[in-house]
Amino acid sequence: MTLQEVQLFPAWKQAVKTLIERGIDFGSRISRQDIIGLCKIKEAQDIADVQRFNLEVLQCVSEIKETLLTAHSMLLVSDHQGGYVVVHPKDQTRIAVEAGIKAIGREMKRMAMGTTFIRSDLLTDDQRARNADAQAKISRLADMISPTKRELKQLTNFQ
Repeated sequence: MTLQEVQLFPAWKQAVKTLIERGIDFGSRISRQDIIGLCKIKEAQDIADVQRFNLEVLQCVSEIKETLLTAHSMLLVSDHQGGYVVVHPKDQTRIAVEAGIKAIGREMKRMAMGTTFIRSDLLTDDQRARNADAQAKISRLADMISPTKRELKQLTNFQ
């Protein structure tokens, strides 16, 4: 086996190496099928095997995204057509901030709903007081985050 034939393990490491060797650059598109092939993920054989397949694809994509970002300063995002695209640096801040704001909003809503829709009739007085305190702190946190979210949105509108 020559040095060129040495394969990195796990497969996503080899996939990143191959993408870099192929000249991946800002604006490059990578199909889901390319990732499946690069990571050597065995296709699902039956319905029961689909979950394994999907989890392996998700893990491989996640690792490739993280490595491209941290080792090569390339943000890989969904192209919303079943593939991925490497974001140009001029768009990277905006896209990262937009995704982060969306995720924070989603989690804040989930946290608020989890403390609001509760069977308070099954709680002790102390537990009800703690729940009300948690709701107030969540509301205060949301109020503190809102101006910062607006500022971030304004900052990322640069061209």
